[in-house]
Amino acid sequence: MLIHKHKNKKFFIKAVSASFGALLVCAVAFVLLEPAVTNAVADSATVTATVSEEVTISSPSDANFSASIPGVTGNPGAPVTASLTWTVKTNNDTGFNLKVKASQANALYKDGTYYFTDHTTTPSYGWTAATSTAAIFGFTIDAATAADVVAAFHDTGSACGSGANDGGCWSGFNSTTDIDVINRTSETTASGEAEVINFQAESNGKLLEDGSYVATITATAALN
Repeated sequence: MLIHKHKNKKFFIKAVSASFGALLVCAVAFVLLEPAVTNAVADSATVTATVSEEVTISSPSDANFSASIPGVTGNPGAPVTASLTWTVKTNNDTGFNLKVKASQANALYKDGTYYFTDHTTTPSYGWTAATSTAAIFGFTIDAATAADVVAAFHDTGSACGSGANDGGCWSGFNSTTDIDVINRTSETTASGEAEVINFQAESNGKLLEDGSYVATITATAALN
């Protein structure tokens, strides 16, 4: 009877020891494995927006010449002036080009009889004065960035077609044909580029009926 009790006691001690060992193993395993289970797992993804190229151009108010022109004697040697400014903006990294054209030949006119003849269509340095009994109308470019002016309107200070200056070369319109005036090869700032077209009109004794003489000029900006 005593021997049986002793054996049961030993068995109980072994069982307790085994259980304690198992619990210890489980506890160690939990400590080692638990951080791997609860630590955060990171992942990244992207959202992409595409911005397209765009060019915009302002719409300036109509302009009036600086003074009226006497219809009989004219204003020889004292051409009247006017200007229009188109502001162009683009985010295109290769820039934009600007062209101008008139609505018809002899752009500044009242009707088929009374009009100002277009200045020479090839830009020439300096304003070419009207000859006797003639009246002429022309324009030049005053760009926001002189380097953007096309070569034909660049001047050396005495001739057109080369140089680093602008504003000295005068041209007439070529009926409804677009004339290249600006070619910019980079994007603009947020304020854009203010491209000014200056006009002059002069009569040297050409009989001009009184009234309004109007030139309709269109400027077109396009992406390069």
